[in-house]
Amino acid sequence: MWPVLLALGLALGAASGQHRAEYDREALLGGQEEAEEYARLSPEEQQRRLRNIVRKIDADADGLLSEDELSSWIQQSFKHYVTQEAKQHFNDYDKDGDGLVSWKEYNLQMYDRVIDFDENSVLEDQEEESFRQEKKRFEKANRDDVPALNVDEYIAFEHPEEVEYMTDFVIQEALEEHDKDGDGFVSLEEFLGDYRRDPTAREDPEWILVEKDRFVNDYDKDHDGKLNPQELLSWIVPNNQGIAQEEALHLIEEMDLNDDKKLSEAEILKNQDLFLNSEATDYGRQLHDERFYHEEL
Repeated sequence: MWPVLLALGLALGAASGQHRAEYDREALLGGQEEAEEYARLSPEEQQRRLRNIVRKIDADADGLLSEDELSSWIQQSFKHYVTQEAKQHFNDYDKDGDGLVSWKEYNLQMYDRVIDFDENSVLEDQEEESFRQEKKRFEKANRDDVPALNVDEYIAFEHPEEVEYMTDFVIQEALEEHDKDGDGFVSLEEFLGDYRRDPTAREDPEWILVEKDRFVNDYDKDHDGKLNPQELLSWIVPNNQGIAQEEALHLIEEMDLNDDKKLSEAEILKNQDLFLNSEATDYGRQLHDERFYHEEL
């Protein structure tokens, strides 16, 4: 299955203590090198860059960050770094530097060999079947007659959930994986996968109860006991809007000193560490990306 989009937990509420904060910052800035770069910035430079980011988030230029402005910015941040990561992979895989990634180049980089199989054969091995799905996704992402992917097509291959023309493929891929009876829907039983209740148990384990609740209350919108293709999409594609909204609310709750349900620049600077350990700055990475902090951009 294609990589899940930025499965970022809201760890801010759980983080506590100096050691945990240092660990989070190192991990979430991208590693020790990025954390050390952050530490080398003077307090004045940190604040200068942060002020510029705050002004960009403030879409209506009223000097205050609303929940919607924060949420919109966080979603933009998600998309930016997903795209940047895919572009970096593209450059790594484009060994001959022709601006294209072929199936061969991708295979050699990922697996040190070219994965080959009969397209029409029945593949019993689960790993081989995953290779076939991967090749299907590669071919679907290709929108022209050139048998290789340009950078935009490669982004669609690596993150099909981010690209509109890949939506049908994402749904079909999920149906092939989960729709065991081939009726074009995913039932609760299919949703739960291989789980079978222990006949000696009085009730299902907690995680199954949680999953059943999600199926009924979050995904099965028409309450017919099964997921249609559109309902399926809401399950398999992470809800970045919901994640961003939750994080925006969290930041306002933690940092809003005058209870106006918005954040001023002063409130953010007073809580600088909290803001830098949030998705609003992609855990501080935006302070090192001119696209975000440069005054003219």
